[in-house]
Amino acid sequence: MDLQLLDFDCSEDPEGVVCWDALAQPQPRHNGALLQEVAQLLAWAHAFDAQGPGPLEEGAHWNFDLHVTLCPEGSDPQTGHLIIDLQTGQITLPAADLAHPLTLSLSLSGTSGFAQAFREHWGAP
Repeated sequence: MDLQLLDFDCSEDPEGVVCWDALAQPQPRHNGALLQEVAQLLAWAHAFDAQGPGPLEEGAHWNFDLHVTLCPEGSDPQTGHLIIDLQTGQITLPAADLAHPLTLSLSLSGTSGFAQAFREHWGAP
């Protein structure tokens, strides 16, 4: 894949829905780059079909689930509050949160047409 920080596992169900799952735990100095990769990926998906994201069972072509858990030293893990703008391809996390270790999980799912375009564009499995 052309992505440097996201490494996906891929699965497909009998109806042809494909799901890519990634879990990343970069060094804090790479947090900004990781969020940029996710933003690029989601902006591409939005450009593919601006009607998404949405439930595939209701006719959407793609959907995603994105979570960030912050792991500040000496504190309990806490949910990171991302601001996502798919139209501009921007994902932001408060600057203070970027300095902490974090875990990012991303699940991206799509129809067979979305999956084919995703594989062609990103070189995904």
